[in-house]
Amino acid sequence: MHWRALLCPVVLALSACSESPDPTPTPPRPLKAVLFPYIPDAAGDGFAGLKQRLEADFEREHTDIDLDIVFDSNLDLYDLDEGGTMNQLLGQGTGAAQVVEVDTLVLGSLASKGWIQPLSFEVGPSYPAAEEAVRLSGASYGTPTYLCTYVVYSHSPQLQTATDAASLVRVLRDVAPGKRPLAANFDGSWTLPSSYLDAWADTHPGASLSTAISLPLDSPAVASFKTVVDSCSLEPGINPCMDGSYDSNTVAEEAFATEQANGFMGYTERLFYIRQARPTQPLPAVISVPLGTGSAPAVFVDALVLNANCTGTCAEDAQAFMTYMSDPEVRGLIAFSEDAPLGTTPRYLLQANRAFYQQEPARSDPMYQKYEPLLGGARPYPNQGFPENRRAMQSALKEDLR
Repeated sequence: MHWRALLCPVVLALSACSESPDPTPTPPRPLKAVLFPYIPDAAGDGFAGLKQRLEADFEREHTDIDLDIVFDSNLDLYDLDEGGTMNQLLGQGTGAAQVVEVDTLVLGSLASKGWIQPLSFEVGPSYPAAEEAVRLSGASYGTPTYLCTYVVYSHSPQLQTATDAASLVRVLRDVAPGKRPLAANFDGSWTLPSSYLDAWADTHPGASLSTAISLPLDSPAVASFKTVVDSCSLEPGINPCMDGSYDSNTVAEEAFATEQANGFMGYTERLFYIRQARPTQPLPAVISVPLGTGSAPAVFVDALVLNANCTGTCAEDAQAFMTYMSDPEVRGLIAFSEDAPLGTTPRYLLQANRAFYQQEPARSDPMYQKYEPLLGGARPYPNQGFPENRRAMQSALKEDLR
């Protein structure tokens, strides 16, 4: 037999080996992020469109990561109990997430329990208050996303002249005498103490709010705050701002939108619901609410935090997501309801990234241009001590405001 005939089977065998199929491709790495569900559902789809848009845009740039975003209003992101919601989300079980968006009021509690870890990177530029709110002992524990602050909406041309609690009530009463000056919610163990802290900040400009979360309460701040609280009551013994009447749904927003109240106090994003109740109503004037003897804005800060169990490649993937979520275009997608049909009302959420306000569409938006000046000198709510002291503060405030 010719030598080539003998060689052929060997060559063919070797050739077959060299042409074996590629090994199975490595599947993308899973990354779960739980985002704040306490924002307007602009599209009315349970955030399905926003979730899909954020995941698709991120995965387009990071094909090796399988992002799962969760918006779930049934998750209590203020539950700090052992074995509770935050413990599970920041644990190692099947329900754990690598990234969670939190209110920095609870940041110190999460860090002290060892559930989150310091970040080895920073994104920006954020407002000074936001950068301060995510720091503990000099280390950054979060990537700021939203700012929240108490504002007053009204159609009064004199609203800008309100510089303290007394003048605010006077201005709002003058809009339409006999009507409720203000619709607001002061009920709850988080809401009432945080409103008092706003009054304290107005009364003590320049001082750190961390000194205001212990008893006894500050008498000048309480007295001024009481002026606004009492203005909600038109009948003796009935105060919807304190009895839970405005605690849920959009009752307070609708009262203002339908001119049952001359003003509304709440977060900026509540304008979404005001406009939803009456789309043809002109855009209102807005100021930082003066609940004390002066006016000095204080801001809540929301931030993305990293599960303490997420290290190595997991932490790198989480960093990529946090960086993506800090991009002004992504912030604009959320703020201007770009996940919803064209023409949908913006969510009016304050953004921590300063660059957001310098770019379109925020640069030309009449409301965001009113919000931006409120943020420059704002002080952050304390990131330590509030959860542990809020109930004692609530009880003391109820007694003093009675």
